[in-house]
Amino acid sequence: MKVKILENFSTKSEIVLINPKIEDPRDSQTNLSQIRAKDKKMLVQVARSDLVDEGSMGLPPLVAERMGVVEGDPISIKPRTTPVSLPIIMKKYEKKPWTSDDLRTIVDDIYAGNVSDLEMSAFTLAMQYESLNIDETEHLTRSFTLHGEQLEFGEPVYDKHSIGGIPGNKVSLLIVPIVAAAGLLIPKTSSRAITSPSGTADTMEVLCNVDFSAEEILEITPKTRGMIVWGGQLNLAPVDSEIITRVERPLSLDPESVIIASILSKKLSTGVKHLVLDMPTGFETKIESRMDAKNLSALFVEIGRRVGITVEAALTYADQPVGHAIGPALEAKEAIETLMGQGPRSVLEKSVELAGILLEMGGLASRGQGARMANEYVKSGKALEKFYEIILAQGADKKYSPDDIAVGQYRSAIKAQDDGYISYVSNKQIKNIAAALGCPQDKESGVILRRKRGEFVKKGEVIMDLFTTRESALDSALQIANLKVPWRLEGMVLERIGSGSIELD
Repeated sequence: MKVKILENFSTKSEIVLINPKIEDPRDSQTNLSQIRAKDKKMLVQVARSDLVDEGSMGLPPLVAERMGVVEGDPISIKPRTTPVSLPIIMKKYEKKPWTSDDLRTIVDDIYAGNVSDLEMSAFTLAMQYESLNIDETEHLTRSFTLHGEQLEFGEPVYDKHSIGGIPGNKVSLLIVPIVAAAGLLIPKTSSRAITSPSGTADTMEVLCNVDFSAEEILEITPKTRGMIVWGGQLNLAPVDSEIITRVERPLSLDPESVIIASILSKKLSTGVKHLVLDMPTGFETKIESRMDAKNLSALFVEIGRRVGITVEAALTYADQPVGHAIGPALEAKEAIETLMGQGPRSVLEKSVELAGILLEMGGLASRGQGARMANEYVKSGKALEKFYEIILAQGADKKYSPDDIAVGQYRSAIKAQDDGYISYVSNKQIKNIAAALGCPQDKESGVILRRKRGEFVKKGEVIMDLFTTRESALDSALQIANLKVPWRLEGMVLERIGSGSIELD
């Protein structure tokens, strides 16, 4: 059959249309069919309609996008068979551990497109609430790497990864050129934002292309020693991506074992041997407790050791945004300013500390001295020079200065209503405001936090500037900010306790 794109058939359901004269391809027990095109497979519901002829299969645009097909491409359909992994998945609900072969079977079945959303949900929920032991987590990591792209550079590969959860975390745009300027190989694959105002790929895309094939990365990186690209283009550990897209994101699930396996399997697939893990820890982040962050870090280190990656985790301060800029264009500006020696101290310090760990792992600096060496690459201008080399190799039009980067024309300032010290900044509310402004899709939108925690402000002073390309978005963001101000102002006396304020038993 040939693909027919149903442009006006707007649905998020995995459904296809076939002509009524075609023999029913559905499995009698599950009412599902499997479609195949190129190297991709998907389980779908089938509906019959005269809208398509006998030689065509009608696909809604979202299904066509997931299958990677366009109008006229060949596509086939067959009954879905009950996956052999189903009874294996259910073992976990009987408190029985999964073996290496068990997880291999489940992952193979998912990759083959033979596991329904319901069955995949059962798999993910088992990992969320029954948890995996350390052996199972190792097996899951290895199983994820069995499918998808594999990059081989023929030399040690270094990388940095952040658990995320903190706005303004643009430090990869500094770490990559610092490490590359030192001569280490750092082909960084990055994500686009899901719930944050900007992912590393979103910020880098303001300046240059981030969509590259494996062949292009293997060709460019040895020349520049570093790249920052979008990992979604590369088909790395595709089963993990399926679980995230079909279950974790819709159900807001985030099993610890899958976090570890997801990150490390993608690093294995890109040849990474040395990884510094940024673990932002603080109020309103993914990991609020320092003890939880330490425990998760220890698991990363051990699983990394087992699969051949040297991991060093760094718990980083995350009680407020990193730097002042939040949003793709604004973060790109601030990253360049920091490379020029003009940016916020917090961005520079975090960048050189993490880059320094990689320099130490690469044997270029002794333990504890890496940050100093990394800082010298910034002060000397070598990191900025390398940054420009990287973005030009990735298709940038020029060596961007901060003033070259456009931001939204609709702007508004939020001012202090009283005098006081800023005692608290809400990461969550700042992300809400940035989302209302249009982040990350509208790259010119975002927030500049002019004053931060611990600073004294006077009534009428600007604390936050908002930017967007749509007037309606600015109105929405202001409503959110007025509903709940994203900071707290207090005097030096936080609370009074006296004879009239408490009662003792």
